[in-house]
Amino acid sequence: MPLFCGDFRRPDTKHIFVDIGLGFHVEFTWQEALQFISVREARLARQIDEYTHLIASIKAQIKLVCEGIRELLQFPAE
Repeated sequence: MPLFCGDFRRPDTKHIFVDIGLGFHVEFTWQEALQFISVREARLARQIDEYTHLIASIKAQIKLVCEGIRELLQFPAE
């Protein structure tokens, strides 16, 4: 922001804009933003756990299918 003839304005620091996803931003007070962030962080942690279990399940299924194919083709195990 250019300063001319002592003209200076401090932006309002009581509120901040938080990206809530899909290109949307919401104006929060600092306390509201911290509360939103902690809720979002907990949700993301749950999603990480869910996806980790899903990935492990898919890997196990892939391994099982590979073993079945190996038995059908009578290839030696790795």
